[in-house]
Amino acid sequence: MSVAANSAHERILQRVDLVLKAADTDAAARVHRGRVDAFGADEIPAINIRRSTGQADAFAHAVTRGLMEFELDFHVRGDDWETAADRLHLQAHRVIAVDGELNTLGRGLRCVRTEPRAEGGDETIGRLTATYQLQALSRAGDLSLVS
Repeated sequence: MSVAANSAHERILQRVDLVLKAADTDAAARVHRGRVDAFGADEIPAINIRRSTGQADAFAHAVTRGLMEFELDFHVRGDDWETAADRLHLQAHRVIAVDGELNTLGRGLRCVRTEPRAEGGDETIGRLTATYQLQALSRAGDLSLVS
């Protein structure tokens, strides 16, 4: 039996990254995976994709239901940062919500919460974090399998 190179959660993150990089959003090519460095004013608007919490529970004999979360950080700037972040969130949501391959990797994609933050200075830098959740079934002994 061959084991996949990545967990189901990682494959979901990879697909979100690919879809958002190909999308026509205000972030353009400024889509990152797990970036920890701060964003400079000249690097935004941008989207940062991060793995979030997950949980699993028994679904059936030797089958686990995984509830996987990821976060999209929408980095923007300007006095209207909340409006700009909201627009970027809507653009990103539209493309991931309709992606056929992402919807085969997991079911029930939904945004479960958002958290806005901003910092003042010469120019306001804002970030809206949207947490997404989806579920997938896998064999209890293999985190790479999704059904």
